[in-house]
Amino acid sequence: MTGNRFYDKIHNWLLPVPEQQCDVFPPLHHYQTPFQKLILDYLAWNGIDKRGNVASNRIYPTRAQIQEAKSTLRKCGFSTGVYIEKLIVSEFLEMKRNIPDLNSGIFAHFFEENYYNLKLVQFATLEAQKPNEIIKEYYDTTKRFLIEIQAYLEVEYLRTRIECNFTEIGSWNNTARVEEFVTPFAKLQLNCDKSARFRISYFINPHLKELIGGFLGDTLEKRFNELDNGEFKHLVKMIPLNRRYDRYFEELLKFTKIYPHYKAFITERNSL
Repeated sequence: MTGNRFYDKIHNWLLPVPEQQCDVFPPLHHYQTPFQKLILDYLAWNGIDKRGNVASNRIYPTRAQIQEAKSTLRKCGFSTGVYIEKLIVSEFLEMKRNIPDLNSGIFAHFFEENYYNLKLVQFATLEAQKPNEIIKEYYDTTKRFLIEIQAYLEVEYLRTRIECNFTEIGSWNNTARVEEFVTPFAKLQLNCDKSARFRISYFINPHLKELIGGFLGDTLEKRFNELDNGEFKHLVKMIPLNRRYDRYFEELLKFTKIYPHYKAFITERNSL
């Protein structure tokens, strides 16, 4: 949920409602998860109180509070709190400009509900951004390579590709996903971890050579082997698929008819 829909939903929570409807809202005066507690702590340490009032002075946490926050960060999968703290404060201040009566409890709930790792990248250091640029280029060139292979195939089904970009809509209970590219014989995924680092995951249909032939199959496997053994091999990984590949692809095809950010294309056949 992004944009105006996000703000509209918060506004609906803030507007007065009949007493008999009050039980439809969660108890926002208490945090429900460790992540929400962490959000409230970071806001408080940056001079933002529970009512959402913004002070000019930063409040320095005690050693015990810092240790508790580090423990919570690890439980939530973060190696450091630097990026996430900056993101929390930045998004709160932006929302506060649009919703003056926003308080910390409501913000914590919605921040967690709409969080995904890609948001952290804007706060990454230049040192971290350079590998991200290279990994993104690897992803794009591999995607183009798969399209080139499709162009040699006669069967239209094998030239069908599905693309999904999660950068505008979040990633549906998977905070890591950035982009997906799927063909009937291989899938490619660009992810972002909680350290704001891009990673590539992929999977090859076990029936690859039956589908596209031995020569093209060998060529594709060689390309992925190069990724696996390249300079950034620690950021590339083959992820097993827990279902039959053909059923997985058919399911994604159905998604393209339901969800607008899943799009299906037919690669034009090479005329040579």
